Formats: sequence, C-alpha cells, structure tokens
Amino acid sequence: MSNPIWQRFSSAPKLRSLDMKDRVQEQVMAETRGATSAELVAYFREASRRFWREFGRSESAASPMVVRDADRPPRSE
Repeated sequence: MSNPIWQRFSSAPKLRSLDMKDRVQEQVMAETRGATSAELVAYFREASRRFWREFGRSESAASPMVVRDADRPPRSE
C-alpha cells in the first residue's frame, strides 16, 4: 500500500474500483471510437507514457510483459 497511487485516496474503503473502471472504459471508448488499429496502438502507447510520467518514472524503467523475436515463429506448446 506504499505505492504512490494509493496516496491519492484518503482511504481505500471509499474507493469504488468498479465504478472507476467503468468511467475509464467509457472515456477510452469515446476517445477511440472509429480508430484504426494503428491509431489504437498509438493511443495506448501515449497513455502508457502519461502513466509512467505521472509516477515519476521513465517509460524505459518499465519492463515489457511479453517479448517476441519477430524473426522466429511463435512456439507451439
């Protein structure tokens, strides 16, 4: 709970995460309505940059969740 995001809220019980998720989802849908796939990628990349700037970290400090070598086909498990 020492993460900077929790310092924004006076107490966790008052936080309505599902309501917040719904509002953010509605905002994203409104802002990306009719966007092409390339525009969606650009939108979420910029959102990621804003998120990391807000917490005082550079985007490079965040490690990628999935890395794939473009020259190799995906492995079949």
